Amino acid sequence: MAQSGTSNRKSSKPASEPRLGIFWLVKGSLLLDSVPVSECEKYGDHLNYPRGHNRVWEDWQQIGKVPVESEYEEYARGRVMCDTEAKQFSLFADKCILKRKDLIAAIKKELRLPKQTSLGADPHYRCFKCLHGNADDEE
Repeated sequence: MAQSGTSNRKSSKPASEPRLGIFWLVKGSLLLDSVPVSECEKYGDHLNYPRGHNRVWEDWQQIGKVPVESEYEEYARGRVMCDTEAKQFSLFADKCILKRKDLIAAIKKELRLPKQTSLGADPHYRCFKCLHGNADDEE
């Protein structure tokens, strides 16, 4: 179900290290790109995946992983961050993803996140269907 992408960096980190990343739900498939927490960048009191949705999408369009004629914000998407002060992982996503327990479980498993990872909606991650009131349609 989940297709992963990772940074080109080679890592000697343990396989169990949590990862931070970004993801989409594209035509029923979960697509992720992530790096180990130890390779993430500081963003205030948070650690964050170092690449943006737009950049990853453009790279994936070039290799045919996502539809060439589409924009990265068309599909439901999200991001996982880590609050270093609270030692809390947070998964922010479009409601099309948040309402599906199977997708949340797949993201948590792929990124090796703890059960206590918080979930939340974020206006940055609203797909076209949600923006235009068609969120009940299948992805």
